Parts: sequence; C-alpha cells; structure tokens
Amino acid sequence: MTTTPRFFSATAQDSEPGALVQSLAAGLALDATASESHFGILYLSDAMARHGDAVLKGLRAATGVAHWTGCAGTALIVDREEIYDRPAAVAMVGELSPDAFHLIRGPVDSLEGLRQQLQGFVSPEEPARLILHADPGFAGLEDLLTRIDQETAWFTTGGVSSGQGEVIQFAGDVVAGGVSGLALRETVPLAARHTQGCSPLPGQHRLTETWRNIIVKLDERPALPVFREVIGDVLARDLRRALGYVHIGLPISGSDTGDYRVRNIIGIDLDRDLLAVGEMLNQGDPILFVRRDGQAARDDLERMLEEIRVQCPGGIRGGIYVSCLGRGRHQFGDEGTELMIVQDALGDVPLVGFFANGEIFANRLYGYTGVLTLFT
Repeated sequence: MTTTPRFFSATAQDSEPGALVQSLAAGLALDATASESHFGILYLSDAMARHGDAVLKGLRAATGVAHWTGCAGTALIVDREEIYDRPAAVAMVGELSPDAFHLIRGPVDSLEGLRQQLQGFVSPEEPARLILHADPGFAGLEDLLTRIDQETAWFTTGGVSSGQGEVIQFAGDVVAGGVSGLALRETVPLAARHTQGCSPLPGQHRLTETWRNIIVKLDERPALPVFREVIGDVLARDLRRALGYVHIGLPISGSDTGDYRVRNIIGIDLDRDLLAVGEMLNQGDPILFVRRDGQAARDDLERMLEEIRVQCPGGIRGGIYVSCLGRGRHQFGDEGTELMIVQDALGDVPLVGFFANGEIFANRLYGYTGVLTLFT
C-alpha cells in the first residue's frame, strides 16, 4: 500500500470475490470509516469482471466509500506494478469536498444524456474535468467527445475498457455501454498530460483521393507506392511485417506541439495500390506515417513526466494512468518498466489505472498513448 494525505491505493489478487475484497479493503485501511467526502476508483481484471457486482458491493461495505467509478481491464496498473493474466483488482480512495465531485452513473451515450447527468452540478458553460470510462462497443464515443469539445467548457481524460469477456464499468452500480465516470469542479487541482508511443517518419502527405476509410491517392499519387517510399526498402520487402510497425498519424488541427492521433493500417490492396485505415477519412486532410518505437516511446514518456512535474509544485496526492494495450511489456520490454519510469519521476505517489482499448485526452480518442491525470 502507498499513502499520501487523504489518498490511498491498494491491490489484491485472488480468484474468490470475497477474499479479493477483504484483501483490497485491508490495503486501503479505511475500516468502513469513510465519509461522503470520499470517492473510489476501481479497476478489475477481466478474469474477475463476472464478479463485478459482488466486488463493488463488498468494497462499499468494507470501506464505507459509497461513490465508485472505474471499469474492467485486460491488465491493471497500481503504483509500480503492471498486473497481467491474473485475477486482480486495484483501487484508490481519495478525499475531496463532497460538492467538488459528482458520479456520472451512465451508461451515457449522448451529450444530452451527459448534460442531464450533470444538471445541478456543473453547466456546459462552466469549466470542469471529466474522467471517463467507455465501453469498447460504444460506436458514438468520438462523436460524443467532439461535441464535448465544441459545445462545452469541459476537459476529458480516461480510457476505453478492455477485456476478453464481459466488459463492465463501475458507476455507482455495475453498468455496460456508453460512458460513465467522475466529474470534478474546476476548483479541484488537477494536472493532465499524454505521451505518444510512436515517432513520426519524415514528411507529411495530403489525402487527395479517399473513399470512406480507404486511401486511394496521396499527394496525387497512388497510395501504396508512397507508403513503400516512406517506410524504406527493408520494410517494403515485407509489407505484412511493416504493418506491425508503421501506422497512420492524423495531425490535430491547431496543435502547437505537432500532436496527432494514431490509427492502424488495417489492409493493403496490392492490385489497386490502396491502403485501408481504421478511421473514416476526409479528402484533403493531412496525414503522416508513424513508427512504433520503444526508445522513442520512452523518451516521450520522460519528456511528458518532466512537463507534468512542473505543473505540480505543491506535490501530488494521487493519480490515474491509462496506457494503451500495445504499451507496457509489449513496448517497454520487461513487465513494470513503464510504471517504474512513471513513479521514478513522480516520487512514488498512489497511482492506479489500466491498459485500455483507446485513451481519452483533451476530448479526443487516441491510440498507443499513455494518459496521466494527477490530483495535485
């Protein structure tokens, strides 16, 4: 267990729900003494998702914390540890003024529904932070985030739940579908940053002919020959292998940091020189090609951590880290390396999170990123 004033994190590993709850509650050390000023964040391994209701009810009774948000994840994060392939749960309990936070109970599938959930707590015109958990089957997530960005003063972070079986969220109760989460007033001191897991290859290109998610032409030329030139002769000899390393980057308009969203290249048509991408495309938009690179991901993570530390001169009480399923041991090598880098920079703060099907930052849906939200 790691503690700082008013924030506590803990983890437990057990395949029996009652034992899991007992161990997790003991780590949080609240002894059912929590008040209305406490809230909890709970992430449960997908192996235990079918026991989500029992775990949530048991944790409420054991800690006295009534307000819980979170979801299931294929792999979990707690402090310096990444938990893969084991029945487990991680939790963090924090304390804020009761009027400073509000549970988004969900499942919410529209901006109108979100406004209704937050009515009386915060209006769309008032700045607020939303920590969101989304269902991987919710097709309207990007539209919802776009509307939040365009029609409100809210700033979102979070991620898309992951798992092989039952994918659930915790939002007062166990729910599925849409989004749920936690809303925080502007008065709650937070810092948030994200880090990319890819590095751009040289050059930017224009989508001069597209059809839905198909790139027909780049810079007035057939798409596949341009792709071959960009990735170089070695990767071009084995395009199947190349698709494991090279992805599409969609530059974010107005970004002064060269920010982009990563999407997979999901298919190649050798006969017609076409590329298929995991995103609907707009003719005329710019794109770039990016390569997943372990060293570049590490460098960018360290850069992000240095930036966020500057935002926290008074210290850090606790944090949530949502990382892509393709990061962690798959990109940084040994299990736990990514979290050790994070905690070495932050100074061993209470930290929980999960490996996600997509990461939410600044009202956009990303891939191959890590999103860090800190209570300062």
